[in-house]
Amino acid sequence: MNAHSKMYRTVLVLSACVLSTNTFAQEKRQIAPNFPSRPIKMMTTVTAGGGLDFITRTVATKMSERLPAPVIVENVSGANGILAVNTTINSVPDGYTILSTGGSTTINAVFKKFDKDVRTALAPVALMSTQPYLLYVPAASTIKTVQDVFAAARKNPGKLTYGSTGVGSVTHLGSELIAFSGGVDLTHVPYKGSAPGMLDLTSGRIDLYIGSYIAGLPGVKNGKVRAVAVTALARIAEYPDVPTVAESGIPGYELVNSYTLYVNGATPAVVINALNKEVLVALTDPELRKAFAKDNSTPAQPRTPDELRKILAADIDRWDAVVKRANIKLED
Repeated sequence: MNAHSKMYRTVLVLSACVLSTNTFAQEKRQIAPNFPSRPIKMMTTVTAGGGLDFITRTVATKMSERLPAPVIVENVSGANGILAVNTTINSVPDGYTILSTGGSTTINAVFKKFDKDVRTALAPVALMSTQPYLLYVPAASTIKTVQDVFAAARKNPGKLTYGSTGVGSVTHLGSELIAFSGGVDLTHVPYKGSAPGMLDLTSGRIDLYIGSYIAGLPGVKNGKVRAVAVTALARIAEYPDVPTVAESGIPGYELVNSYTLYVNGATPAVVINALNKEVLVALTDPELRKAFAKDNSTPAQPRTPDELRKILAADIDRWDAVVKRANIKLED
């Protein structure tokens, strides 16, 4: 190789290095003044291995690919998520402590389980994903629609039973909201998790159960369970012929398993907005969307922090009305 060729090759290598460095700098960048300059902690309210944990870790991984500091997931599952929420409420409001939680936060707020009012003590950052629930009945049930539920409940007041994942759970209050909307009384049968509830539904020991698509899938496949309504505002691809609860006579009814990120309520808006944008970028990543699909999760539609704050307040008000109407009290 002559001197000219060696020089040309050196220039190409150096150019490639500069290009690579510039590309890296574009990807690994601070998104607000001096932020982030150290690792970000993202706490989940659940133990490792569940749906929320999976979604959180997937989002955190994609954020870490773009930020100059890693996003580290920590499972803080004590006291039904209350410990993680209170930790966030009492954290330094700098964006380095992020809470990842589901619908239990707004319900626990109704029961005043937190150190402060989450309407102001927490600031929503971004909605990561939503999963619809379905209203299931035993395959042999004569109930075909939500209106059939109301008719059966009026014919035999208090005799129709429904299961949930526990007193004060999302599925408990979601079922009571259906009863409240139809002006009927249903009898609650709480379970410790979805599996025993679905088992009793399959055997006909209870009449109704609101559960996830995944929870109901085995029963649907073996022909022992039927889905009669979807609790989201839109039908789902897996059951295109199953109407929504809203279509079935309860306009506006919506119950979804929403996974949301929050920070301390006093965190500067510039940091909250920057984090919001990063999460929304992560949700467009093809690899993330494939991973979500395997979990039957849908990346959430873009929402601003202000929009999410209004949703937070509305959810608390909605559940507060249901709790008061049904006279629901949690055991200490």
